Amino acid sequence: MEITRREWMLAAACWAEVLRAQNQQFAWFDTSSAAEVNAIACQIIPDDETPGADRAGVIWFIDRALAGYDEDKRELYQRGLSQMHSKRVEMFPGSSSFASLSKDQQIQLLHAMEQTEFFQLARYHTILGFFGHPMYGGNRDRVGWKLLGVEYSMHYEPPFGYYDAEAAEAGSK
Repeated sequence: MEITRREWMLAAACWAEVLRAQNQQFAWFDTSSAAEVNAIACQIIPDDETPGADRAGVIWFIDRALAGYDEDKRELYQRGLSQMHSKRVEMFPGSSSFASLSKDQQIQLLHAMEQTEFFQLARYHTILGFFGHPMYGGNRDRVGWKLLGVEYSMHYEPPFGYYDAEAAEAGSK
């Protein structure tokens, strides 16, 4: 069987994703903080009739962001998770983690935290991870784009505009 150049290029483009999927490890989160942040993201964009933050892999986007371009936000996440822990113990004594709370309890706790800088950032990261380009770790299987009706294409047409008329006029001369 002979492999064409196009097939080689496609395989090369997908190889990084195949390796990442087989060896997913968090770059910055530990497993317990990842579970907490994932549970928060899953309340912000829940799985219901349509995929939510969990199916979109938003936690992987947030982890990459905090390991890279948003590393200056790490302390805010650490402080926020600590504040959330204290608030959880206050509101639900005997509970072990945010992720272990019932969905209703999670929502009550998030309502108590929604004005904090931590929650605002977690919500922002969740939305970015859900709708951003999959190459940044979230929007797995392009579920966010599918909800918006965005079709992924390797070829993009520029939008129509004033330059189209100028190009047509220049071509006719």
